[in-house]
Amino acid sequence: MPKQPVQDPTDVDQLSAAQIEERVEKTLQHIEAIQALWPGLERLEEGRRTRSVGRSLGVLGPPLAKLFALLRPKDGKDSPLARSFHVLGDQDDGDDPERFEVELLERRLKRALAQQKVADALEDLARHLDDDVLATAEIVIGPGLAALDLARTIARQNATFRAILAPVLDDFRAMTKQARKGKKPEAPKPEQPAPEPI
Repeated sequence: MPKQPVQDPTDVDQLSAAQIEERVEKTLQHIEAIQALWPGLERLEEGRRTRSVGRSLGVLGPPLAKLFALLRPKDGKDSPLARSFHVLGDQDDGDDPERFEVELLERRLKRALAQQKVADALEDLARHLDDDVLATAEIVIGPGLAALDLARTIARQNATFRAILAPVLDDFRAMTKQARKGKKPEAPKPEQPAPEPI
């Protein structure tokens, strides 16, 4: 009887550890490929990010696109209307401070709108992955905490098992201690007296 081909799981919950690792590697490669498609992306610090006028792209993008289309040179020449905008030539971050570079602004606007589509899709994917992380963690943490409690009980009652479980329980104690430190500061420990000279 011929062997049936192994089918790829249709649900992430069915993935083996090896399949998960393979998907992580492939996903990270795809992310690197996406980054390579957009060289020179600028990263903003959080303060600038929250105050940026660029946040109004969705509202101001359509009227700006119409304005830039009206001001675009025809047959390589600026219209009288377009020449009226050259007073803003030093504000378009272009090459010629004497000219309002509509083509440059139009290209940048189109790029920003296109990148926003990609960013929205990636944000939706990131949100979806984050949600699945939380949902999966929920079904692990509940029984996991019960297992840690049981491990502590077993370790108190059996020295052999205590030795086996020690690394797990040490990590759990360290994590708990660190969490408590974050909640309330510990009282300073008294200094040890200097040893008496011999």
